Amino acid sequence: MSIDSIAPAVGAGYAISPDAGDTATIVKLLRVAMLLPVILVARQISRREAGASGTERPPLLPWFAVAFVALVALNSLVALPSTVTDAGNTLSRWCLVAAIGMKTRRGDLVQVEWKPVALMIGETVLLAAMVLGWLAIAPL
Repeated sequence: MSIDSIAPAVGAGYAISPDAGDTATIVKLLRVAMLLPVILVARQISRREAGASGTERPPLLPWFAVAFVALVALNSLVALPSTVTDAGNTLSRWCLVAAIGMKTRRGDLVQVEWKPVALMIGETVLLAAMVLGWLAIAPL
């Protein structure tokens, strides 16, 4: 299991040590910064495939990526009041919960074959082994 949000990942890093916290901060922020280039490359591939098949080409950037860039720019250029940023954080959490809920159907969960479950279990075991191995090499 991994920590997706920046704040919990950074907090978990600093709970281990200042160096781990600094590393967690850099890694999580770099991951967020790389989202836009990855979206651009993936969108270019899908646009090229759509053009080759004669179907309608999707826009270069999806609306959520444009909104993300606009909000990052706004937050970087203007000192927003904490009430606005707190409201934005709350709204984004609820949107994430709603998006996850909309994509999940109980019937689909029941029909999942063994391969995805085995993959999740394998990933969890691998991550746990890596963390335990790292802790054995560099104890707290």
